[in-house]
Amino acid sequence: MSQSDHIPSFRISTLIVVAISLSIGWGVRGNFGHEYGAMLPGVLAALAACALSGREDWRVRAPYFAFFGALGWAFGGSMSYMKVVSYTESGHLPSQIYGFFGLFAGGFLWAAMGGAGTAYAAVEDRERITQLFKPLCFVFTAFAFLYFCWVPVMSAFGLHVQELVERGIERELRQNDPFYWLDADWVPAFATLVALCVFDLWDRRFEKAWLLLVLAGVGALIGWVAQMALSASGILAKVLPSIVRIQGDLSVTNPETNLPFDPKNMVTNWPTIFIDHGGIEGVVIGILIGTAIYFAKFGKWRSGASLLLHMALGWFIVFLIFPVLLGIRMTPPRNDNWAGVLGVLLGVCVYMHRNDRVPVIVGALVTGIVGGFGIAFTQLIKLLLMAPGNPSRLSDLPPQVSAPIIESWKHWQNANWHSIAIEQGAGIIYGLGAGIAIAMLASRVAPVQNEPRTRRWTEVLATGFVICGIIYLSMIKLVAEYTKVRDGGFIEVPMVMKAPLFSSIEMSSRMWFNFFFALYAACVLGLLITHTRRRIALIPESAPGKGQLLYIVFLWNVVVFNQIKAQAAFHEQRLGTEGVILVNAIITTFLIATLPRAREAWSAPLTTSADFPRLLRRTIAVGVATALVCAFGFAGVTRAVYGNKPLHAGNKGFRFGPQTEWRLYPVLRDKDHR
Repeated sequence: MSQSDHIPSFRISTLIVVAISLSIGWGVRGNFGHEYGAMLPGVLAALAACALSGREDWRVRAPYFAFFGALGWAFGGSMSYMKVVSYTESGHLPSQIYGFFGLFAGGFLWAAMGGAGTAYAAVEDRERITQLFKPLCFVFTAFAFLYFCWVPVMSAFGLHVQELVERGIERELRQNDPFYWLDADWVPAFATLVALCVFDLWDRRFEKAWLLLVLAGVGALIGWVAQMALSASGILAKVLPSIVRIQGDLSVTNPETNLPFDPKNMVTNWPTIFIDHGGIEGVVIGILIGTAIYFAKFGKWRSGASLLLHMALGWFIVFLIFPVLLGIRMTPPRNDNWAGVLGVLLGVCVYMHRNDRVPVIVGALVTGIVGGFGIAFTQLIKLLLMAPGNPSRLSDLPPQVSAPIIESWKHWQNANWHSIAIEQGAGIIYGLGAGIAIAMLASRVAPVQNEPRTRRWTEVLATGFVICGIIYLSMIKLVAEYTKVRDGGFIEVPMVMKAPLFSSIEMSSRMWFNFFFALYAACVLGLLITHTRRRIALIPESAPGKGQLLYIVFLWNVVVFNQIKAQAAFHEQRLGTEGVILVNAIITTFLIATLPRAREAWSAPLTTSADFPRLLRRTIAVGVATALVCAFGFAGVTRAVYGNKPLHAGNKGFRFGPQTEWRLYPVLRDKDHR
């Protein structure tokens, strides 16, 4: 019997529960999308891995597993991957190879950050984990400002999406937003840097804060003078074309008008605010340099702020180098958040290596490799399953031969393959990667420090964020779903409603939702705070019981509000999606309640004897090999089935060549963003 047979994390049942848990969240994530939706699978997978690990030192920190698991998986929600999916279906060999590689790369980044968050909760000492919540509170405050106040504040300063009245355009398009920059989420990344600087000032009790103002002011003045001098000398006009580039090919004729593209109607590789509000570049750069000099000299970055600083700076460094300066874009004209996520991951790795937390890097890479393989593999499976009766594939046959075949497979072809394969199917493999990574750490990492139980407020914050914050950020989207106008002008929920008995009180549906959800959140937080002072019988006394309760409460919140959202436009294709989610939720509820035991025969190793640097090198080698298999092997299998034919007739999802979409249909300022 191998060692892994004695480790609860390596049991087949454990890996199945973690995999299905992430699959449930992944299927739901597709209905809510982006970073907020991506946190749902992160919570479920991390809690399942924690509850079934058999490690008592991990089980007592279930809220931290859920919290950091959610944050880790959230990063990937900012990335776009549908373009690389279309490349694999194009029938164009270079595009197909690139498409499968792009799927692996995107899946790797998404899963690696999820694995890093979960592994951090498993490896780091309680003291450092709880300290990290201090700067995180500043970052969350900045994010709350962006979520609730950004649009009205910017509109008050006139920095909102402008209507192009002079061009006859009367609708607002996001590429005309002053802060549009390759459609990337650079504003939250910059807000993180600002929040960390404010925290550092507060942590140092604003020591020499006056010097920050001086350096920023001097930098602004020097920057303005330098810009004026360079502009007057003509140097700026010569240098700018090599730095500022139109995002499109001006040698191509617009297929819709048969005329050349208008450069003024196209976006560049820099924020729109510099184009529409020119003359401030030197001032902004000067302020940034002056501020950087101050914090490089006096910044302390204590209480874990250094980790967040590594991540935020990594975001900007990689984003500036690859998409902005070198023009390397993964899915043009879609966003380039992949570069930011890569920078965040590199920042995490650098910090963990410097602070002797290499197991976190290993956990991230193992999860990333399995996850990258998973999404590329499930796309291949989808292509193979859609081969029978595929009209494009049968296009060479006479109509009298192909028509009956196509008709007999019509119902099969119309199945919701994207959700079944790419969403829930990929979610299972993502979860398998997370389960394997945590199991590897469970057998190699010595017991972590959980005493003394200081800063218990962080447990309340972590739990409250999971069952209130994450739930809210996804559930609020139900309001938009039920208040939108459907065919025939039907609206299921009014946009505005009056209070019962008091006609003078009238609020929007969104505000009513916020009001009642605030009551729910106040109740939850009140119970959690009370429990820290005196035990509430409703909450189990044992650590495994608390983790199980948190998992089940969160799981069924997610399943129910997902069904409510789907119910608004339910049809038979949703039976496969929502039906599988419901069945999986029932299975995991039973297993998460019955598999964990109060005490396991196996316990963590007393010392860390694993050679993590050697394991890290092997993991990187496996990752490179896996990427090559996905890119060339999966493209080869696809072409063996389809030949040069695309999955769908007329698919022109080419990444290379004169017929690429980004050349023929670039982002135009007077057209809907693609």
